[in-house]
Amino acid sequence: MLAIVIALPAMAQEIVPGRYTMTPMPEGMLRLDTQTGAVSLCANDSGLWTCKSLPDDRMALQNEIDRLSEQNAALRAEYGKPASEGEAMPGRWLPNDQDIEEFMTFFEKIMRRFKEFAESLQQDEPPKRL
Repeated sequence: MLAIVIALPAMAQEIVPGRYTMTPMPEGMLRLDTQTGAVSLCANDSGLWTCKSLPDDRMALQNEIDRLSEQNAALRAEYGKPASEGEAMPGRWLPNDQDIEEFMTFFEKIMRRFKEFAESLQQDEPPKRL
């Protein structure tokens, strides 16, 4: 009867797996966290079992995904989600009258310099044709 009581939890673990699965290794036991996928090596060190996490590229990738998700959320909050066509875009910069005036002054200077350049070319002797 006692054997059945002891065997029942072991049988239940096989039918309904727990959070961790253990695999025997020469160095100890390999523990897999079935919820997170983290892998640890558990070993008996002077009668005390300890588990050390093994490096996993997936953790680095998950950290990068989390960082980019936070950055994406911050940018969406700063610039707003794209509006449907015809709606104003929240957080978008639109030029005011002073900005337009400054641009026009700048553009006029460019056009004057270009005109002066073109006139100076006309004053030079045209190239001789062969």
